[in-house]
Amino acid sequence: MKKGNKSSENTTKGSMPSFFELANSLLANLPQRSQEIVKKRFGLVDGRAETLEKIGQDYDITRERVRQIIADAIKKISKYSDMEAFREAEEKIVFAISQRDGIINEEKLIEDLGFDHPGEANSVVFFAVCSNKIIEIEEKGSLKKSRALSNDILIKVADTAEAAKHVLTAAGTPLTDDEIAHEIGKKKGELSKSEILNFLSILSNISKNKFGKWGFTNWMEINPKGTRERIYLVLKEHKKSLHFTEIAKIIDDLGISKRKSHPQTVHNELIKDDRFVLIGRGTYALREWGYSPGAIKDVLEDILKKSGRHMSKDEILEEVAKLRKVKKTTVMINLNNNAKFEKHGDKYAWKA
Repeated sequence: MKKGNKSSENTTKGSMPSFFELANSLLANLPQRSQEIVKKRFGLVDGRAETLEKIGQDYDITRERVRQIIADAIKKISKYSDMEAFREAEEKIVFAISQRDGIINEEKLIEDLGFDHPGEANSVVFFAVCSNKIIEIEEKGSLKKSRALSNDILIKVADTAEAAKHVLTAAGTPLTDDEIAHEIGKKKGELSKSEILNFLSILSNISKNKFGKWGFTNWMEINPKGTRERIYLVLKEHKKSLHFTEIAKIIDDLGISKRKSHPQTVHNELIKDDRFVLIGRGTYALREWGYSPGAIKDVLEDILKKSGRHMSKDEILEEVAKLRKVKKTTVMINLNNNAKFEKHGDKYAWKA
């Protein structure tokens, strides 16, 4: 680095500056236009990375010329890798990648480093590109854009992806960390649980849902597209009936939808879809759990029909409780419907 450059000298002294500060300090050594172009490309101006085409239009140059300017700038900055602040920044990134078994997607890298400010996050990506120790893995096929410490790691990733494909196809349902690691481990015994889970996280065709389960990205249980699918996922994962306001809150709390869920909208969708059964005031369950639609009198009729005998009040209440959340008085009022049911002593039967 040139002597006498105050911004460069300051970054070598004292504690390490932020990634954003260091990036700007290093870029200060470049010609003004090169600085501007690199900052636009990496989102170091307002947090938004711009395309090569957009930058080219701004400076009336071709996309290829923009690419060349950026490549030259990165090459020059890479020469400062022996600078203490650069090494510290690089080591932080390398350590974060190593903690993920040698490969990590960019989103997870930013998350692991604890950055939520766009300037800091984009500066991390900038340094990863400038580093000679960090390999860029382009988004291609089933891989997300990632950073790795060795190209050899991609062989393990490919093996994990292939094994996961067979495991999930056979299972036909989302799997927990332990379940998918166990099944893949049976096929690829040389891989640890940590490696399996970290390698899965850089795949684009296999994802983890908000309940911590793995599946194919296009599965409804992994990426529910509409309100009804989100409702179904919440009920299935909770394995119990829920009030429509509870369902809306869970969707919001877990971030299953990018938009806020309105309880009334959730209620409307529950009413329209026959996968859901109303079993109490505003409370719904899944039909696949054995619930059937209908009023309480229909439920009573079904219970007594199936029993084929006279049933006591307590027996009936016990059976109704399995299917509906209603008050005992509601059940008794309906049992007193002489057109549907008959009473023999203290027992009831359906009128055939």
